Amino acid sequence: MPVPNARFTELLADIEPSATTRSRASGGHTGVRDHLEKQAKFKDCYVTSFLSGSYARDTSIRPHTTEDGQERPDVDIIIVTNHETSDHPDAVLKELCRALEDGGNGYAVERINKRSVRVETWQAEMDVVPVVATWNGYMIPDRENGTWKFTNPPIHTKWSGDQNTTFDGRFKPLVKLFKWWRRVNWSGRRPKGFVLEVLVGRHAPADETHYGAAFAQLLSNIHTAYGALAVLDRKPFIADPADPSNDILSKVSVAQWKDFVEKVRVYADIARRAQAATDMEEATRQWRRVFGDRFKSTANVAKAATSGIFATAPTQAGYTFPNTDATPKTPRGFA
Repeated sequence: MPVPNARFTELLADIEPSATTRSRASGGHTGVRDHLEKQAKFKDCYVTSFLSGSYARDTSIRPHTTEDGQERPDVDIIIVTNHETSDHPDAVLKELCRALEDGGNGYAVERINKRSVRVETWQAEMDVVPVVATWNGYMIPDRENGTWKFTNPPIHTKWSGDQNTTFDGRFKPLVKLFKWWRRVNWSGRRPKGFVLEVLVGRHAPADETHYGAAFAQLLSNIHTAYGALAVLDRKPFIADPADPSNDILSKVSVAQWKDFVEKVRVYADIARRAQAATDMEEATRQWRRVFGDRFKSTANVAKAATSGIFATAPTQAGYTFPNTDATPKTPRGFA
């Protein structure tokens, strides 16, 4: 007795970033971009800017609540500059840092990362990334090894949108369910973000309309594809949709990958049991093991059914929901 699809769309509505969170994200990144475009010592270097990451692709889930009780989105901002790749990455990132801090309306920089400058405000936590445009994408500085690396975030955004079309609007919701499962059943920092999106694109059934069935099959397919390699202490090469020569698992250690694949194996079995259960209460109990307490219990389901909630449950992006706390609380930021 599969749990009704509306139960999954209700969970999706609950884990969607709230309207307040989205508004703060917009205000945060707009302020940073305007500041750099007009900043006296940087404006001649500034060419244009755009967003990247899960916020741009609409695959983010609601942020964790910070210590001050706020939900701050994590936003990636690409700043296209007229630097050249002969410029040292460390110098480029330090110049960007000074530009962000400079002026009466400057920002307090939290740190300079390997390839970005981190700014945290009351509105959002932002990674500001300087790049140089090329004929087929962008070059991003790496201050640790002093080189520039090819990247193309707009291709990632287009790829994600194309996948959503292929899945008839179900790709991005499945990504969000996958990210929520990762958060509730934490096994380490990586893999995360775009890697999870690619795994959904490669291994989720595009024609399955029931989210529970699709999610169970996704986990099963991932373990079938990579389980044997993981046992041998090996990880696969998974090509970047924007650059087939780039392995999107390059930052994921073998130990992290093995932990992830083992977690997939365990929860693939639980999801199969949830789908095969003949009793609705038992099916619900198993899905709550997969997705946590925000997947509604049987008592809440009965109450919701009589109030007509399921009849109007949303099925894709643009959900609204009460601005209540999400658990667990670490780590911070959009997933």
